[in-house]
Amino acid sequence: MTYTTEQNQASPAALPTQYQSPILRRETSEYSTHGAETSPRALVTLQQNSDRRSVEAALQRLGYLVRATNDPVATEVLLRTLEPNIMVMDLIEAYPQSSELLQQIHRCSDIHTVVIGADTNDQRITVLRNGADEALPTEVSPDEVAMRCQAVLRRRIPERSGTLGSNPRVLYFGPLTIDLGRREIRVDRHVIAATRLEFDLFAYLCQHPLEVCSRPDLLTSVWGPHWVGDTHVVDVHLSNLRRKLDEHRRGLPFIKTVRGVGFRLADELLLASSSDLASRRQLESHSSEASLVSHL
Repeated sequence: MTYTTEQNQASPAALPTQYQSPILRRETSEYSTHGAETSPRALVTLQQNSDRRSVEAALQRLGYLVRATNDPVATEVLLRTLEPNIMVMDLIEAYPQSSELLQQIHRCSDIHTVVIGADTNDQRITVLRNGADEALPTEVSPDEVAMRCQAVLRRRIPERSGTLGSNPRVLYFGPLTIDLGRREIRVDRHVIAATRLEFDLFAYLCQHPLEVCSRPDLLTSVWGPHWVGDTHVVDVHLSNLRRKLDEHRRGLPFIKTVRGVGFRLADELLLASSSDLASRRQLESHSSEASLVSHL
Protein backbone atom coordinates (compact mmCIF):
# COMPACT_ATOMS: atom_id res chain seq x y z
CA MET A 1 0.00 0.00 0.00
CA THR A 2 1.21 3.53 -0.80
CA TYR A 3 0.22 6.56 1.21
CA THR A 4 0.43 10.26 0.42
CA THR A 5 1.68 12.82 2.93
CA GLU A 6 0.37 15.92 1.20
CA GLN A 7 -1.45 18.32 3.54
CA ASN A 8 -5.18 18.67 3.00
CA GLN A 9 -6.55 22.15 2.55
CA ALA A 10 -8.96 23.37 5.21
CA SER A 11 -12.61 23.35 4.23
CA PRO A 12 -15.73 24.77 5.84
CA ALA A 13 -17.62 22.53 8.27
CA ALA A 14 -20.79 22.58 6.22
CA LEU A 15 -22.08 23.90 2.91
CA PRO A 16 -25.53 24.18 1.36
CA THR A 17 -26.29 21.15 -0.78
CA GLN A 18 -26.08 23.05 -4.05
CA TYR A 19 -22.50 24.10 -3.21
CA GLN A 20 -21.27 20.73 -1.98
CA SER A 21 -18.75 18.76 -3.99
CA PRO A 22 -20.01 15.60 -5.78
CA ILE A 23 -17.97 13.54 -3.30
CA LEU A 24 -19.72 15.12 -0.32
CA ARG A 25 -23.18 14.66 -1.83
CA ARG A 26 -22.42 11.01 -2.58
CA GLU A 27 -20.89 10.25 0.83
CA THR A 28 -23.63 11.87 2.88
CA SER A 29 -26.52 10.60 0.76
CA GLU A 30 -25.21 7.03 0.93
CA TYR A 31 -25.16 7.07 4.71
CA SER A 32 -27.94 5.07 6.30
CA THR A 33 -28.59 4.23 9.95
CA HIS A 34 -29.67 0.73 8.94
CA GLY A 35 -27.48 -1.75 10.79
CA ALA A 36 -25.59 1.00 12.65
CA GLU A 37 -26.97 -0.07 16.00
CA THR A 38 -25.50 -3.58 15.75
CA SER A 39 -22.39 -3.12 13.59
CA PRO A 40 -19.20 -1.28 14.56
CA ARG A 41 -18.83 1.86 12.45
CA ALA A 42 -15.62 2.87 10.68
CA LEU A 43 -14.60 5.96 8.73
CA VAL A 44 -11.67 5.62 6.31
CA THR A 45 -10.06 8.87 5.10
CA LEU A 46 -6.93 7.63 3.31
CA GLN A 47 -5.98 9.86 0.37
CA GLN A 48 -5.03 7.14 -2.12
CA ASN A 49 -8.16 5.77 -3.77
CA SER A 50 -6.90 2.17 -4.07
CA ASP A 51 -5.77 2.04 -0.44
CA ARG A 52 -9.01 3.57 0.81
CA ARG A 53 -11.13 1.08 -1.12
CA SER A 54 -9.01 -1.90 -0.03
CA VAL A 55 -9.28 -1.01 3.66
CA GLU A 56 -12.99 -0.30 3.26
CA ALA A 57 -13.53 -3.76 1.75
CA ALA A 58 -11.47 -5.49 4.47
CA LEU A 59 -13.47 -3.82 7.23
CA GLN A 60 -16.75 -4.69 5.53
CA ARG A 61 -15.70 -8.36 5.45
CA LEU A 62 -15.46 -8.20 9.25
CA GLY A 63 -18.98 -6.82 9.49
CA TYR A 64 -18.21 -3.11 9.87
CA LEU A 65 -20.50 -0.39 8.59
CA VAL A 66 -17.92 1.62 6.61
CA ARG A 67 -17.85 5.00 4.94
CA ALA A 68 -14.77 6.11 3.01
CA THR A 69 -13.79 9.51 1.64
CA ASN A 70 -10.77 11.70 1.00
CA ASP A 71 -12.82 14.91 0.97
CA PRO A 72 -12.30 17.08 4.09
CA VAL A 73 -15.85 18.45 4.07
CA ALA A 74 -17.36 14.97 3.73
CA THR A 75 -15.13 13.82 6.60
CA GLU A 76 -16.55 16.46 8.94
CA VAL A 77 -20.12 15.64 7.92
CA LEU A 78 -19.60 11.89 8.36
CA LEU A 79 -18.07 12.39 11.79
CA ARG A 80 -21.40 13.91 12.82
CA THR A 81 -23.78 11.59 10.97
CA LEU A 82 -21.99 8.25 11.08
CA GLU A 83 -20.57 8.69 14.60
CA PRO A 84 -17.78 6.17 13.88
CA ASN A 85 -16.26 3.94 16.53
CA ILE A 86 -12.94 3.96 14.71
CA MET A 87 -11.24 6.04 12.04
CA VAL A 88 -8.37 5.07 9.68
CA MET A 89 -6.26 8.02 8.53
CA ASP A 90 -2.97 9.02 6.89
CA LEU A 91 0.29 9.82 8.66
CA ILE A 92 -0.01 13.54 7.85
CA GLU A 93 -2.84 13.82 10.40
CA ALA A 94 -0.55 12.79 13.28
CA TYR A 95 3.05 13.52 12.25
CA PRO A 96 5.07 15.57 12.94
CA GLN A 97 2.25 17.50 14.62
CA SER A 98 -1.26 16.44 15.49
CA SER A 99 -3.71 17.97 13.00
CA GLU A 100 -6.72 19.95 14.18
CA LEU A 101 -8.90 17.03 13.05
CA LEU A 102 -7.00 14.51 15.20
CA GLN A 103 -7.02 16.88 18.19
CA GLN A 104 -10.80 17.14 17.98
CA ILE A 105 -11.23 13.40 17.60
CA HIS A 106 -8.93 12.69 20.55
CA ARG A 107 -11.23 14.75 22.76
CA CYS A 108 -14.08 12.39 21.85
CA SER A 109 -13.24 9.30 23.86
CA ASP A 110 -15.60 7.07 21.87
CA ILE A 111 -13.75 7.59 18.54
CA HIS A 112 -10.54 5.60 18.14
CA THR A 113 -7.89 6.23 15.50
CA VAL A 114 -5.53 4.08 13.44
CA VAL A 115 -2.77 5.92 11.52
CA ILE A 116 -1.06 4.35 8.50
CA GLY A 117 2.35 5.36 7.15
CA ALA A 118 4.43 5.37 10.36
CA ASP A 119 7.53 3.57 9.05
CA THR A 120 10.20 4.71 11.52
CA ASN A 121 10.41 4.31 15.28
CA ASP A 122 10.28 8.11 15.68
CA GLN A 123 7.13 8.32 13.57
CA ARG A 124 5.38 5.57 15.52
CA ILE A 125 6.25 7.08 18.91
CA THR A 126 5.20 10.58 17.80
CA VAL A 127 1.93 9.37 16.29
CA LEU A 128 0.98 7.58 19.52
CA ARG A 129 2.06 10.55 21.63
CA ASN A 130 -0.13 12.80 19.50
CA GLY A 131 -3.22 10.80 20.42
CA ALA A 132 -3.61 7.95 17.92
CA ASP A 133 -4.56 4.51 19.25
CA GLU A 134 -2.50 2.58 16.70
CA ALA A 135 0.38 3.38 14.30
CA LEU A 136 0.99 1.08 11.32
CA PRO A 137 3.69 1.10 8.58
CA THR A 138 3.07 1.91 4.96
CA GLU A 139 3.51 -1.69 3.81
CA VAL A 140 0.61 -3.13 5.76
CA SER A 141 -2.09 -5.29 4.25
CA PRO A 142 -5.74 -4.17 4.30
CA ASP A 143 -6.68 -7.30 6.25
CA GLU A 144 -4.14 -6.48 8.97
CA VAL A 145 -5.48 -2.93 9.17
CA ALA A 146 -8.96 -4.35 9.72
CA MET A 147 -7.73 -6.76 12.40
CA ARG A 148 -5.83 -3.95 14.14
CA CYS A 149 -9.08 -1.99 14.23
CA GLN A 150 -10.71 -4.99 15.86
CA ALA A 151 -7.93 -5.15 18.45
CA VAL A 152 -8.21 -1.44 19.26
CA LEU A 153 -11.95 -1.71 19.87
CA ARG A 154 -11.49 -4.82 22.03
CA ARG A 155 -9.00 -3.12 24.34
CA ARG A 156 -10.70 0.25 24.51
CA ILE A 157 -11.28 1.67 28.01
CA PRO A 158 -15.00 2.39 28.59
CA GLU A 159 -14.38 5.38 30.84
CA ARG A 160 -11.83 8.00 29.87
CA SER A 161 -11.56 11.42 31.49
CA GLY A 162 -13.21 13.05 28.50
CA THR A 163 -16.01 10.56 27.93
CA LEU A 164 -19.17 11.90 26.37
CA GLY A 165 -21.45 9.78 28.49
CA SER A 166 -24.12 11.03 30.85
CA ASN A 167 -21.51 12.21 33.38
CA PRO A 168 -18.53 13.58 31.43
CA ARG A 169 -15.47 14.54 33.46
CA VAL A 170 -14.21 17.09 30.93
CA LEU A 171 -16.57 19.62 29.35
CA TYR A 172 -15.74 21.33 26.04
CA PHE A 173 -17.19 24.58 24.70
CA GLY A 174 -15.03 25.66 21.78
CA PRO A 175 -12.07 27.52 23.32
CA LEU A 176 -13.30 26.72 26.84
CA THR A 177 -12.44 23.50 28.72
CA ILE A 178 -13.69 22.59 32.20
CA ASP A 179 -11.96 19.63 33.81
CA LEU A 180 -14.19 18.53 36.68
CA GLY A 181 -11.69 16.01 38.02
CA ARG A 182 -8.78 18.45 38.14
CA ARG A 183 -11.09 21.36 39.01
CA GLU A 184 -9.52 23.39 36.25
CA ILE A 185 -10.86 25.97 33.78
CA ARG A 186 -8.91 26.71 30.59
CA VAL A 187 -9.48 29.25 27.83
CA ASP A 188 -7.38 28.62 24.73
CA ARG A 189 -5.27 26.31 26.93
CA HIS A 190 -4.58 29.09 29.47
CA VAL A 191 -5.49 28.10 33.04
CA ILE A 192 -7.94 30.49 34.70
CA ALA A 193 -7.18 31.23 38.36
CA ALA A 194 -10.72 30.59 39.60
CA THR A 195 -11.59 30.38 43.28
CA ARG A 196 -13.37 27.31 44.66
CA LEU A 197 -16.77 29.04 44.60
CA GLU A 198 -16.22 30.50 41.13
CA PHE A 199 -15.33 27.07 39.80
CA ASP A 200 -18.30 25.36 41.44
CA LEU A 201 -20.80 27.94 40.14
CA PHE A 202 -19.41 27.93 36.62
CA ALA A 203 -19.19 24.13 36.54
CA TYR A 204 -22.90 23.95 37.39
CA LEU A 205 -23.71 26.33 34.51
CA CYS A 206 -21.59 24.27 32.11
CA GLN A 207 -23.27 21.04 33.20
CA HIS A 208 -26.60 22.62 32.20
CA PRO A 209 -25.49 24.39 29.00
CA LEU A 210 -28.94 24.76 27.40
CA GLU A 211 -30.75 25.91 30.53
CA VAL A 212 -31.18 29.10 32.52
CA CYS A 213 -29.93 28.35 36.04
CA SER A 214 -31.77 30.28 38.72
CA ARG A 215 -29.96 31.87 41.65
CA PRO A 216 -31.63 29.45 44.12
CA ASP A 217 -30.47 26.49 42.01
CA LEU A 218 -26.91 27.82 41.90
CA LEU A 219 -26.92 28.54 45.63
CA THR A 220 -28.18 25.04 46.41
CA SER A 221 -25.59 23.41 44.15
CA VAL A 222 -22.71 25.19 45.92
CA TRP A 223 -23.81 26.08 49.45
CA GLY A 224 -26.49 23.45 49.98
CA PRO A 225 -30.25 23.73 50.61
CA HIS A 226 -29.99 25.61 53.90
CA TRP A 227 -28.32 28.79 52.63
CA VAL A 228 -29.53 31.94 54.38
CA GLY A 229 -28.49 35.30 52.98
CA ASP A 230 -28.46 37.51 49.91
CA THR A 231 -28.90 35.47 46.73
CA HIS A 232 -26.90 38.08 44.81
CA VAL A 233 -23.71 36.62 46.25
CA VAL A 234 -23.87 34.48 43.09
CA ASP A 235 -23.64 37.64 40.97
CA VAL A 236 -20.47 38.75 42.75
CA HIS A 237 -18.61 35.48 42.18
CA LEU A 238 -19.69 35.09 38.56
CA SER A 239 -18.82 38.73 37.84
CA ASN A 240 -15.28 38.12 39.13
CA LEU A 241 -14.98 34.99 36.98
CA ARG A 242 -16.33 36.84 33.93
CA ARG A 243 -13.48 39.35 34.25
CA LYS A 244 -10.88 36.58 34.42
CA LEU A 245 -12.32 34.80 31.38
CA ASP A 246 -12.48 38.04 29.36
CA GLU A 247 -8.77 38.66 29.96
CA HIS A 248 -7.95 35.59 27.86
CA ARG A 249 -10.70 35.85 25.20
CA ARG A 250 -11.84 39.42 24.75
CA GLY A 251 -14.97 39.88 22.67
CA LEU A 252 -16.39 36.43 23.45
CA PRO A 253 -19.07 36.48 26.18
CA PHE A 254 -19.07 33.38 28.38
CA ILE A 255 -21.93 34.02 30.82
CA LYS A 256 -25.29 35.64 30.12
CA THR A 257 -27.34 37.28 32.89
CA VAL A 258 -31.06 36.64 32.57
CA ARG A 259 -32.69 39.48 34.46
CA GLY A 260 -34.89 38.44 37.33
CA VAL A 261 -34.05 34.75 36.89
CA GLY A 262 -30.39 33.81 36.93
CA PHE A 263 -27.62 32.90 34.50
CA ARG A 264 -26.86 30.75 31.48
CA LEU A 265 -24.03 30.19 29.04
CA ALA A 266 -23.85 32.95 26.41
CA ASP A 267 -25.16 32.26 22.91
CA GLU A 268 -21.83 33.39 21.46
CA LEU A 269 -20.01 30.68 23.41
CA LEU A 270 -22.46 28.00 22.26
CA LEU A 271 -22.03 29.20 18.66
CA ALA A 272 -18.25 28.96 19.00
CA SER A 273 -18.75 25.41 20.27
CA SER A 274 -20.54 24.33 17.09
CA SER A 275 -17.28 24.25 15.11
CA ASP A 276 -15.60 21.88 17.58
CA LEU A 277 -16.41 18.16 17.34
CA ALA A 278 -16.29 17.29 21.06
CA SER A 279 -18.19 20.44 22.04
CA ARG A 280 -20.88 19.85 19.45
CA ARG A 281 -21.41 16.23 20.49
CA GLN A 282 -21.79 17.20 24.13
CA LEU A 283 -24.36 19.85 23.25
CA GLU A 284 -26.23 17.39 21.03
CA SER A 285 -26.27 14.94 23.93
CA HIS A 286 -27.83 17.57 26.21
CA SER A 287 -30.32 18.50 23.49
CA SER A 288 -31.34 14.84 23.05
CA GLU A 289 -31.78 14.37 26.80
CA ALA A 290 -33.94 17.49 27.00
CA SER A 291 -36.07 16.29 24.08
CA LEU A 292 -36.53 12.88 25.71
CA VAL A 293 -37.58 14.39 29.03
CA SER A 294 -40.07 16.70 27.31
CA HIS A 295 -41.83 13.66 25.79
CA LEU A 296 -42.13 11.70 29.03
